[in-house]
Amino acid sequence: MERRVQEKGQALIVVALAAIGLFAFAALAIDGSRVFSDKRHAQNAADTAALAGGLAHARGKSIAEVQDTAKARATSNDYDDGASNDITVTITDTPPGACAGTGKDITVTIVSYVPTTFARVVGRAQVTNAVTATARSCDVDVQGGIPLYDHISVMTLNTNSCNGRPTKNLYVGGSGHLQLYGGGMGSASADGGCVDFSGGETQLKKEDPYCGDLLTAASSIQGNNLNKLYDPDNCSDVVYNAAFEPPLPDLGITCSTPATQSGNTLSPGNWDTSTISPGSISTLQPGTYCVTGEIHLTGGTLAGTGVTLVMLNGRFKMTGSSQMAITAPTSNYDSFGNYTKGLLIYYPPSNSSDLHMEGSSNGNLSGTILAQSSNCYFTGSEQIQKAKLQFICDTWQMNGSGQGELVWDSTVFYAPTTTISPAISVLK
Repeated sequence: MERRVQEKGQALIVVALAAIGLFAFAALAIDGSRVFSDKRHAQNAADTAALAGGLAHARGKSIAEVQDTAKARATSNDYDDGASNDITVTITDTPPGACAGTGKDITVTIVSYVPTTFARVVGRAQVTNAVTATARSCDVDVQGGIPLYDHISVMTLNTNSCNGRPTKNLYVGGSGHLQLYGGGMGSASADGGCVDFSGGETQLKKEDPYCGDLLTAASSIQGNNLNKLYDPDNCSDVVYNAAFEPPLPDLGITCSTPATQSGNTLSPGNWDTSTISPGSISTLQPGTYCVTGEIHLTGGTLAGTGVTLVMLNGRFKMTGSSQMAITAPTSNYDSFGNYTKGLLIYYPPSNSSDLHMEGSSNGNLSGTILAQSSNCYFTGSEQIQKAKLQFICDTWQMNGSGQGELVWDSTVFYAPTTTISPAISVLK
């Protein structure tokens, strides 16, 4: 008798297996789309949260405030660090060289848990997404801090030829004595005849570890013009075809309040010398003085610590037996918001009035004299001894029987800076 194999129920197995496959495809299509959409949304949320944290840091917020700001931004994008997601904000210092100065890397990590519908059939009740984003927030950085015309104690910026010009760039004559310790002299003119040390005595002396040089844009200087230039320590050079930075634009120094007089003491501010006579002042309080008119000292003493004199349109002149003891500021900014560290006397480029130190006056000065459009004169029997002083003028001349000793000290001279604004970027 022929026996037949029973096939009842096999179709049910096939249908069940097919259904599982269909659910798997549905899970891939539907649940997969949900997971992909959540991951994209979470990534956008992490990016904006990291940027928000970076901006908070750039605005000077504390570490805790930066973290709170980043989490708040994530929450606004539906990631609230609740049951369905975890948010972590970590803040670390930027690696060396990543920012011009210092900075922070703000990293936001979002882990989200996406429930599934069809994938449950294959044993996946939820899918975990993990995304991360890092924003770099570089702090405000101040760069520079190198004195103008580094290691040049007397710099002259006139670039014209001296043929037919009544003044020379660098001139020492008469019986004057000039000694420069660690700092040199510079002439921006390509005319070698603008440099003349045929009189007096000029010494470029070593101030460990530096020796000052004579630098000129000219290709040569006739020999007799260097007759009275000495190198007692045998370490200085004459450098030809030197290149120099151009003169600075106007520094824009302003004073927002009037200077006020109390007895023989003056406070910082706008000083009209036709109203307040320099002869009635013996003490200058620390700060900046924006001077309209002339300061002409013929006697007495003028003293002050942390002072900047801005000669807006007149000249500064010491004659007779006047005594001056003034030092430049040692802090970066004055009370009016001007950067004046190391700046002793400043003539804006529009002021070409002469600057005079002459007669039998004595000066105990420290800082940079920046009078780049002016002729500076050091004449008579003026005495400046071991002064940490730098001259930057259009021309500079020493005559008479005066004695000047200028010591290079970069810590007390004007050193302009460049401020780099904070920067924020997304790394990943």
